[in-house]
Amino acid sequence: MDIDKLELAVDGLKEVIEVGEKVMSDGKVDFSDSVHIPELYEALKKVIEAGKAYKELGEEIKDIDSIEAIKLITKLFS
Repeated sequence: MDIDKLELAVDGLKEVIEVGEKVMSDGKVDFSDSVHIPELYEALKKVIEAGKAYKELGEEIKDIDSIEAIKLITKLFS
């Protein structure tokens, strides 16, 4: 089984975190952070798309093999 939905979820979550780090770099959220809205939107679209396929995500997790696990961990920490 492929792990495309898991990879999509990981990519989206990483992007949400990256945007959050940019927004909070000055310690506050204000109007100047609105430039990051398009980035946040694209990241959340990935998370939502993966989340909509929660049954497939469960199957991917259940059937993950060692090669896929390494691929996912590498993606998570890259």
